[in-house]
Amino acid sequence: MLISYEWLKTFFDKELPGPDEISEKLIFHSFEVEGVDKVGDDTVFDIDVLPNRGHDALCHRGIAKDVSALFVIPFRKDPLLGSGELTPESNSLEVTIEDSKNCRRFTSSVIKGVEVKESPDWLKNRLEVLGQKSINNVVDATNYVMFSIGQPLHAFDMDKLEQKDGGAAINVRGAKNGEKINTLDGGKHELDKTMQVISDKNSGEAIAIAGVKGGATTEVDENTKNVVIEAANFDPIITRNTARKLKLQTDASKRFENVLSSRLPVYGQLEIVELIQEVAGGTLDGYVDEYPTREENIDVSFSTNDVNKLLGTSISDKDTEDILRRLGFVYEKNGGEYLVTPPFERLDIRIKEDLIEEVGRVYGYENIPEEEPGTLSKIEINKRYFYAEKIRDILTKEGFTEVYNRSLRDSGEVKLENSLASDKNHVRANLKNGIEESLTLNERNAPLLGKDSVRIFEIGNVFKKDSEYTSVCLGVRGKDGLESAVRKISESLGVEVRGEKGEEIFEFNLTDLLDKLSEQESYENLPVVSEAVYEQFSTYPFVLRDIAVWTPEGTDASEVMEEIKSKSGELLKMHTLFDTFEKEERVSYAFRLVFQSPERTLTDEEINKIMDEISAYISSKEGWEVR
Repeated sequence: MLISYEWLKTFFDKELPGPDEISEKLIFHSFEVEGVDKVGDDTVFDIDVLPNRGHDALCHRGIAKDVSALFVIPFRKDPLLGSGELTPESNSLEVTIEDSKNCRRFTSSVIKGVEVKESPDWLKNRLEVLGQKSINNVVDATNYVMFSIGQPLHAFDMDKLEQKDGGAAINVRGAKNGEKINTLDGGKHELDKTMQVISDKNSGEAIAIAGVKGGATTEVDENTKNVVIEAANFDPIITRNTARKLKLQTDASKRFENVLSSRLPVYGQLEIVELIQEVAGGTLDGYVDEYPTREENIDVSFSTNDVNKLLGTSISDKDTEDILRRLGFVYEKNGGEYLVTPPFERLDIRIKEDLIEEVGRVYGYENIPEEEPGTLSKIEINKRYFYAEKIRDILTKEGFTEVYNRSLRDSGEVKLENSLASDKNHVRANLKNGIEESLTLNERNAPLLGKDSVRIFEIGNVFKKDSEYTSVCLGVRGKDGLESAVRKISESLGVEVRGEKGEEIFEFNLTDLLDKLSEQESYENLPVVSEAVYEQFSTYPFVLRDIAVWTPEGTDASEVMEEIKSKSGELLKMHTLFDTFEKEERVSYAFRLVFQSPERTLTDEEINKIMDEISAYISSKEGWEVR
């Protein structure tokens, strides 16, 4: 967001600090300032406004409000204060909204007798400093108001709307599949039913893509005499999706997709009418305000004690009240509690922690004193954590490996309202489904791990319709070990562990089991994790080969393996002895070899070549023979 220093100054009577000082203050208290550049006689700040402040701060007034609070400089006149009444009512324009969820408010002003011409120098300069091209005085005025207070506006040539019964009519409706519109930038766009348009109700023609771009058919030009100025509140999701589908992201769509207050259009109208009459003349015929569902105040409670407890500060009620006043927050104090009504444009203030953040950032995080944490007289033992760690230790000693599976699945008892994908639209109701999948996946990799069976477990929360609890699930595929592992857990914990048992899987409710387990005084009895070394694993498939070797009696298997390894190279990742056979003063050893590359998929040809070299080498040794 580009912000003009000279424009900021117009909000104040008192002289502002210099651009560098403002930049530093904003960085430490409000926004990241990515650049401060001299542009002609002005200075322009490039400010990164994050989405939580996109409701109010994508404009000069929003930044000026923070400057006012941080430097304790009062506004000369706040354009968002006042009753916000739109009078008189226009009798020459009718406005209808088909779906109030998609357009929460639509205001219009009708100004007759304007003179469309080149903008005055001061207006052109304001916009050009921000990289905006001057069009004409009426269009420039709408852009000026948007950059000033954050409300997008659009001007229509009223005489280009079809007249019926002495008046024009505008309808906000959903677009039709295949509906076409030519926009002011010369673009031609085909719309669909997921989009929203502003249409000429009398002709049915779309005259603007709602919240995105105006249409060419009602363009304001040098022949325009009567204008309709629109200031509305459009659905952020529809606006965002439309702009991206059409590859038509605009300054207006950016603001709507960040969600604006439905009270803001009124102040946009009051500003634009005054400005147009200043730069283009004309007479106000009146306003139209369609506002089906009114926005209610959201009051939030907090206390200075809440601030100090969360931030580690020691500020007083006087400090809190001073900051609230500087931010323009209205409050009532009842004992130690404040009931705060944020300004309507501050849609980011919804919970107590939002207010604490506001007090903290204005107070200054650099003013929070450093304090060494005190020593706890008694460590509170988390019983669930203690026994989960104990079970982990038991199972790893039994040869099990812990796995972590996703908690989002394609089925379960609790469905998500806004899922990211159709196969992740529920939270898991058990761990066994994930363990079953992990058994299958790990079974394929068992040779690479040198395992003749797969033993895994998971500890995690599961979600039922009316409850959430911690579950433990064991899975074994291959050699038996499930029952012995469950028995070992029972013996170590001193209680019988009961759960749901299958052929390969056993799952039990740890939360319920905790009621039967003793309380602990410390974590001293838990195992300490030894230092672990991470080794990058290969994402490429492995290749298996078996080899059996006759050797003279008395030859050790490890000696045979060393000879094999000497000719296998770095591609040999794992080897296991799976058979030993003695006959006629000779002993046969059978090995399974696992080859894998970290860089590529191995071919049969290169592995066969290695095996041929091993066989030739083995056969060359006296008394040795490849079977």
